[in-house]
Amino acid sequence: SRSYVSNIAGVTTNYSSTLNSDSSTFTRNGSSGTFYYEAIQVTVNITGNYTLRSNCAIDTYGYLYVNNVNLYDVSSNLVKCDDDAGGNLQFSMTYTLQAGTTYILVFTTYSSYIMTPFSVNVVGPTSVYLRRMNITSTAPSTTRMTTLMATGKHSLLILNSFLFLMIS
Repeated sequence: SRSYVSNIAGVTTNYSSTLNSDSSTFTRNGSSGTFYYEAIQVTVNITGNYTLRSNCAIDTYGYLYVNNVNLYDVSSNLVKCDDDAGGNLQFSMTYTLQAGTTYILVFTTYSSYIMTPFSVNVVGPTSVYLRRMNITSTAPSTTRMTTLMATGKHSLLILNSFLFLMIS
């Protein structure tokens, strides 16, 4: 069976929002600042080449992820990122989006703690579903189990700072 990728680029889908003090924040890999961001779910009905461009008065940065985003490992699932390819300090990324696959576009700014209105334009063979989404990431942790006392039928355990008494 053949896979068909549409190269027609005639339909533009627009998304507008604002980064503000209520926006989520993260720390970019290799950087020390805190950045406001907005995560935008991107889904298409037709596999094809789509271009995602920012439009903002501020220097922008875009990350495109497949399936999910882990803010504690921002390189995981990252398929494309850009800073200034769109000219005028705007990101522009062209990528083959697969129908039935969830992508997440993370819109942020190049500099930390910047609040600004923005828009994203997606141009491709068909309209694109764009929806704001919340990213829930949990910090990586290790589970440690330590037996403090084992006498007869009772065991006292500490599991990640919680105390459990197991009776068998």
